Amino acid sequence: MKSLRLPVLVAASGLLPSLFAQINYDDIPIEYRPVRKNAFSVGVRIIGGADVKFGNLGTIPSTLSVDPADPSAGAVTRLYADGTVLLDAARTNEVDSNGNQTSTPGGRYYSESQRVNEDGTLMVDADGNPVMQRSGDYLAYTPGITRAWSYSSDSQATGNPGYIAMHNYTTQGLGGTAEASSGAGAGFEFTASHRFGTFGSSRIEWGLLAGVGITDINGKTSSSVRADLTTLTDLYRITNALGSAPGAPYSGPTFSDYVGEDGTVYSSSTETTTTLNGTPVSRTITTTPNGAQVDGNWQIKGAYYLFRVGPVVRIPIGSRFAATLSAGYAAAYLGTTYKVQETLAVEGISPITYTGEEDYTDFLHGTYGEVNFEWWLTTRTGFFAGATYEGLGDYKQTMGDRTASIEIGGNTGFRFGLTTRF
Repeated sequence: MKSLRLPVLVAASGLLPSLFAQINYDDIPIEYRPVRKNAFSVGVRIIGGADVKFGNLGTIPSTLSVDPADPSAGAVTRLYADGTVLLDAARTNEVDSNGNQTSTPGGRYYSESQRVNEDGTLMVDADGNPVMQRSGDYLAYTPGITRAWSYSSDSQATGNPGYIAMHNYTTQGLGGTAEASSGAGAGFEFTASHRFGTFGSSRIEWGLLAGVGITDINGKTSSSVRADLTTLTDLYRITNALGSAPGAPYSGPTFSDYVGEDGTVYSSSTETTTTLNGTPVSRTITTTPNGAQVDGNWQIKGAYYLFRVGPVVRIPIGSRFAATLSAGYAAAYLGTTYKVQETLAVEGISPITYTGEEDYTDFLHGTYGEVNFEWWLTTRTGFFAGATYEGLGDYKQTMGDRTASIEIGGNTGFRFGLTTRF
């Protein structure tokens, strides 16, 4: 028996390679290869985004850091859309070391500097004392009067000589609306499925599919809406001008050069300020129905993560192709930002602009459906392409009185990518 082992082993070693060489695995149809129960795919989906309807637009609140105080508050700092009236105080060069005012309210005060010789040296008298001369001429601080104020337009000084009108503007929207669509956008997705069995003796497989994907939302639009215009007008009296206001735009205090006795020019040392009463003499508030046009930009921007799970059916077509159908439950976790920029244009002043943004998150429920076509390159790897549907409903996001209704329902799209079975 032992003498036969060597010839048998030699014969077998030559026979086995020849047997395997006769098997061509490429000739084995794909449906007869070992069935792999799990599949995983990664791909791109291009699907319609969100339709957005913006509502209650056009309300612009006061954009000032501090609303103008009531006239009963007396002389205080007040800011306006077309000017400022600042609370005045004695300057450092018109008070003594104890903080007491040395200038005369309602008058003027002067500064002095040492005269200069022709050779540029400081001038002194025979005793060596500095020779001084006036080098500045200024308005003195007067309680209740301000030297620090500004206004924007000549129209603020017309119709009531000797007075300046300061304004603040707000609008109240009339329910204006605008619409936008984010359009189709691309996003990534991952899906996994498991085969539980076949229908009877057929090759049609059934199983369970689960997937996750992300899609951007970016709905924005620009347009104009009408609004009621509310105007606050504070009237101030000019106190040291002969019935006329300085030309606009004006910002006090103002100065010109001062020329000393020796001809020395001291830059910006003669005060030419027009002073203003620090307290409004009157205040009126008027509302003009439909009196404002508000130009706006509105945007809903963000993304949502889609989670889906449902049964899946796979129908082989020939040896390398298959079709899959799946439908079931879909849920989306979304996060979006509502951005607003609204501008009111008023003649004679810079546009008044309101900007704001508000973040929002929500969880939506719905359904999905998809049909895919597969092309298998090998028993493990292939490509897929198909159509998909999502119905996630809608949600509402607000910013103050403004609303945005976002619809993410009834979207259809296209998907494609790479899949593998294992």
